[in-house]
Amino acid sequence: MASRHGQKKVKEEAPELVKAREERESAILKDYLGLKETLKEVIDSQKRDNDALKVTTALLRKSPDYYTVWNVRRTILKEGFLDSADDDTANQIYTNELDFVQENLKLNPKSYWMWNHRRWCLEHMSQPRWDRELGMVNKFLEIDSRNFHGWDYRRYIIRQLDLVDKEASDNVLDRAQAEFDFTTSKIHKNFSNYSAWHNRSTLLGKLAEAMTEEEKQSIVDNEFDLVKNAIYTDPEDQSAWLYDLWLIGREQKSISVLGASVISFHPLEIVVAFDQTVKLRNAFTVSTRLEHVAVPLEGEWKATGSDASLGSVWIFQQAPGAVYGPTVEVLFFTEDVCAVRAGSTLQSAVCFELETLNQDLNEISGQLTRLVVGKNLMFDVTKRIGPVAGPDGTIETQPSSSKHLVTSLTSSESLEGRVELLQREIASVRELIEIEPDCKWPIQILSTLLSELRETVSIHSMQAKEIDDECIELQEKLISIDPLRQERYEDRRTQLVFDRETLSIIKDSKRFPEIEFAPEQPRGLDLTMRGLTHIPTSSYFIHLHSLNLDSNAIKSTRFLRNLLNVRRVNLSNNLIERLEGVQHAPSLEFLNLENNMIAKWEDVVAGFVFWREGKLARTGCSVKVLLGLNPVIENEGGENVLEQRWEDVGEVGIEIQWKSNELLLAEQEELEQQLQGAKDDGGEQGSFKMDGSRRVSTTVVEFAS
Repeated sequence: MASRHGQKKVKEEAPELVKAREERESAILKDYLGLKETLKEVIDSQKRDNDALKVTTALLRKSPDYYTVWNVRRTILKEGFLDSADDDTANQIYTNELDFVQENLKLNPKSYWMWNHRRWCLEHMSQPRWDRELGMVNKFLEIDSRNFHGWDYRRYIIRQLDLVDKEASDNVLDRAQAEFDFTTSKIHKNFSNYSAWHNRSTLLGKLAEAMTEEEKQSIVDNEFDLVKNAIYTDPEDQSAWLYDLWLIGREQKSISVLGASVISFHPLEIVVAFDQTVKLRNAFTVSTRLEHVAVPLEGEWKATGSDASLGSVWIFQQAPGAVYGPTVEVLFFTEDVCAVRAGSTLQSAVCFELETLNQDLNEISGQLTRLVVGKNLMFDVTKRIGPVAGPDGTIETQPSSSKHLVTSLTSSESLEGRVELLQREIASVRELIEIEPDCKWPIQILSTLLSELRETVSIHSMQAKEIDDECIELQEKLISIDPLRQERYEDRRTQLVFDRETLSIIKDSKRFPEIEFAPEQPRGLDLTMRGLTHIPTSSYFIHLHSLNLDSNAIKSTRFLRNLLNVRRVNLSNNLIERLEGVQHAPSLEFLNLENNMIAKWEDVVAGFVFWREGKLARTGCSVKVLLGLNPVIENEGGENVLEQRWEDVGEVGIEIQWKSNELLLAEQEELEQQLQGAKDDGGEQGSFKMDGSRRVSTTVVEFAS
């Protein structure tokens, strides 16, 4: 007899019971489908009577999340009942709707559409009972204190009550205190109530506005005690940890302008680079001096890459026929730049004065490499120091000092308070990690706090290096204990490694808003075997001539679009599946993509489909691409088939090498041995050449004079 150990027991139903249940379900489905058909007739006929309203009532009782029915119901109410109703009648209709929604909420209290319909009713009533609504939502939160729909609706009701009392600030403040106490009671009942923690953070800011510094410090201390009690009770729950991070706060990051440079003279092109992705609210002003008179220079700003509306590298190209003098000036203000990353702002207006007389324009050929200024980006410019007049003529002054965030509620004139808090919290988290060494949340918070501490010290100090090393180790530990979120930790580790490996490029700006390149810049950078999954800030590499990224885990080549000066890039032994961004790398001459994961012909061609429109086509440059050991070779029928298909692409100035360098060297050695053997046998020495590559075009396109 077979063992039933470990098998789930299933109670067998009598055939007559199964048949009865199936008949009931069939009848329910038939009734539901019939109601849907009737609703369609209501919509088509534009009925606005009680019968039409009853159809929506019946459907919503069966399916309260059917948002289309809620929309139809509102239309029926507005056009069939409310348009001709007086205030008393209209209020009674809305009250009936509130009762109807409340009944359905008991069945499904987490329905967006029912809470939304309730708001619609209240906002159209002449005298809504906001206090009654607060009592109603209290009952729902008693049933389920973690219902975020209820919490969101509660905040909405409080906002409406505050609007009613906008002239009575004491009432508003008392209400905020009452809500704060309400969150306290809910948190004490369940520390894992994220909605209560979140609501608490929104209320504290409001309460702190009326507090003295001593009162703020007292409430901050109490909050840290509360959150630590929650964390030590359940260190795996994220709610208290997220509140802890909010309480500690993060200082606002500024947008840094890495520099500006003239990169082309026919037409005039100017590049401005930032340390992060930005959008332009207003186009930067470009002007030139003609006969000692400042004249605006017409042209267009575009970001590199497929989306010209955002990027970290922006290029200005003059309008056809525009004339410029010996210098051009680029000017932009804080409100002209908007960061994609929330919280980042440009700290002050920036002005660059760029010389255009250092080049003999008669000698400039079509090769872009002759056009690119050969120095570091920051040293191609003279940054004008001093106040800059704004659009209204006023002078934008630099702040003499800035306050540093200590917690989300307090700040200090110096960094001492911030450092003291971070060190205290780091010590506390370390203690918890000793107790719970494999708990992911304390490790994540420790990494975040260490990163914040690193912002307070010199980036080239030994302490910064120790922090970087520890943060990288923490990410590696997180990868091992939480493999489901491996990619997130790998990306964070990549950012940390990138910051550490690019320290030589960045000047020790400590905590100044502006990041600057170091005086001495390398022409090449070797980042092999660093475990990088992407290039976080590719604008840092805008001045490089060569970049070696061999043996990493990089998945995309889109970062190439920002490497305006790069000649040689090695991306062999990575995880790249598609060739992208190459048409925006104007100086590229050699690209190694051997042993990646490019599997389809379309993913090869994708990198060159805009070649003729890109910089390489205009300048006549060519690039050699190594694609050996990619799956595309076998998938598409081998090197010979790919060579024939490549001819169909046309003359685009690209040399493709399908075989790997290792294979070519092995074949060359074998041929040399055969030749040597033939010579030893008395035969004639032949002349053979095996390069495994195919030149598609050597056409050179020069600028018109």
